Amino acid sequence: MAQTNSSDSYPLPRDTSETDRLNEQHKCLVGAFGFRIHPSIPVAEEKHEFRVADVACGSGIWLTELATKYPQAQCDGFDISAQQFPTSSDLTRDCGDRVRFHAQDATAEGGYGKDFEGQFDLVAVRLLHISIAGAQWTRAVQNAVALLKPGGYLQWIDWDPHRAHLVQSRPLVEHAAIDKLLGFFKKFLGALDTRATARLPEEMRTAGLADVRSELWALDADLGWREYFLKTITTVLPDVIAKRAGQAPGGAGDGMDWVGIKAAAQEEGKQEGLWVRTEMWCHVGRKSL
Repeated sequence: MAQTNSSDSYPLPRDTSETDRLNEQHKCLVGAFGFRIHPSIPVAEEKHEFRVADVACGSGIWLTELATKYPQAQCDGFDISAQQFPTSSDLTRDCGDRVRFHAQDATAEGGYGKDFEGQFDLVAVRLLHISIAGAQWTRAVQNAVALLKPGGYLQWIDWDPHRAHLVQSRPLVEHAAIDKLLGFFKKFLGALDTRATARLPEEMRTAGLADVRSELWALDADLGWREYFLKTITTVLPDVIAKRAGQAPGGAGDGMDWVGIKAAAQEEGKQEGLWVRTEMWCHVGRKSL
């Protein structure tokens, strides 16, 4: 879940370990969905050159893999922070000059600038749910649509973390620590409009897209995603919550034994028959000709 708005986003570490986590998350997402580009989008089948934009691109792995698979693709990645971008030498070695990255706020008034307006056959967005709120959702959709050529496609994958909950397939499974982590996580997300992810089709139509298609995927049906996400909940989330709690002395969670909670959550995560129910939307729309 890549950061895209530092003033409103949930804090995540920005270092090599975070790049590794983003790359692992990407691989598990592709494994669970079974595609990088939704099969309803014909752009990947085109033989001629086409342009792709990746919004909230994080480490850029989705874009660089796409460029490797489709040599005719010209690719631009946008993220509010350049810290996770690949190095220039890595890009030149793997993709030549076909991939570029830009530090850009997805919700900026005025969008991405005149140089990028109406230039792309495909714009892909993934996981902005913890980075924007309120009217920023409308601006993010409008800015993404403005990048598209007439007939171009927007693909937006996202979810509402408030809907995440533990499920089990065995009796007497212990999960008190993980329940506590999910509870604090949702509390800290209270100010964000994460439920907007289900309203994105309306925003997309209002912004001028046609043939909008929405699919709700049960990602936890995929065992690879199930294992990855439970590991994230038990190893990454405790540190993130502890950091957030420490920034608000006297607030809920301040003074908690986060080291102990993390250790207990990791033990619970080793049990068979316990996972987090994860549902994600994939919305696709086409810009009118």
